[in-house]
Amino acid sequence: MTARRAALLCAALALSPAAAWACTTFLVERGGELAVGKSYDWSMGQGLVLINKRGVAKRSLPLKPGDRPLQWIARHASVTFNQYGREMPVGGMNDAGLVVEAMWLESSRYPPPDARPTTSELQWIQYLLDTCASAQQVVEAAVKVRVSLVYGKIHYLACDRAGACVALEQIDGRTAITTGAGMKVRTLTNGTYAESRRFLERHQGFGGAAPVPAGRSSLERFVRASSLAARPARGVLSTAAFAILDSVSLGDYSKWNIVYLPKELRVHFRTRANAKIKHVELRRLEGACSAPVKMLDIDADLAGDVTGKLVDYSPAANRKLLEQTLRPILKRLPAGALELLAGYPARLPCTTR
Repeated sequence: MTARRAALLCAALALSPAAAWACTTFLVERGGELAVGKSYDWSMGQGLVLINKRGVAKRSLPLKPGDRPLQWIARHASVTFNQYGREMPVGGMNDAGLVVEAMWLESSRYPPPDARPTTSELQWIQYLLDTCASAQQVVEAAVKVRVSLVYGKIHYLACDRAGACVALEQIDGRTAITTGAGMKVRTLTNGTYAESRRFLERHQGFGGAAPVPAGRSSLERFVRASSLAARPARGVLSTAAFAILDSVSLGDYSKWNIVYLPKELRVHFRTRANAKIKHVELRRLEGACSAPVKMLDIDADLAGDVTGKLVDYSPAANRKLLEQTLRPILKRLPAGALELLAGYPARLPCTTR
């Protein structure tokens, strides 16, 4: 594959709509329980829930001239939410209870090329889920690997089953890492963590006098989600997390609501197209790469525990998703680009190493 074709192909994975300014992620904790909530706010709602296997040897797609592909072996199985094809998730959780989610950050400025191996914005999520078990391991990975910008200016919130979180952002040509004492609240929307925290500290409950805002802007959602997460409603914690997601909803633009329970290795989700809440139990699924990859249409007309209703992965279903997602930009891509992306998962072998 030529560098130009690779770059155009990977651009498809991160293409944003004109109004790509939303998404909210937060961690809520109460009495030893914790949940990570995510509102996926986008122009499209189609997607697949995929169960990714451990023991798979992977190589990132090359992006730009001079980029060195990243190679790794998946140490963890994971459940991911994919809109741009298998291996290119927009978020997920692995079998160690690590959650990684992405949100738009228009002000991102990525590091210049260097000697580090690279991966794209979305494949970076799969790499972290494949190789990391904790927020600290995410921090360590962030300095060893360079995320090579193709199009999607995004930042990430990763949280582990102990409640530790890290925000990863590309600011002024460097990777900014916020974690530990620097993370006053475990929330991220669409401003940098630093500017969001400064705005937060002007509000009641966080050192300021201003009331918690009711608006839809990134900063307002950051304050509101943080305030609600600090005082979650009584009852089932996943229900409280969905209530926070209701509070930061952008109406029809909020396509998916996801609530991860890292300690239970369970993930609940609902969509704009199907409001029935479904959940998957990751611990009940076979994670070895010798077993078939499992999948589910995210809008499937099901409710409750759908763990036993996942079906074997189908290249045809992956291709259908890609055709639908890439249709608006297909004419901009080189001939054969769709086939290259659709065929990528088949080039990832099991390994005994």
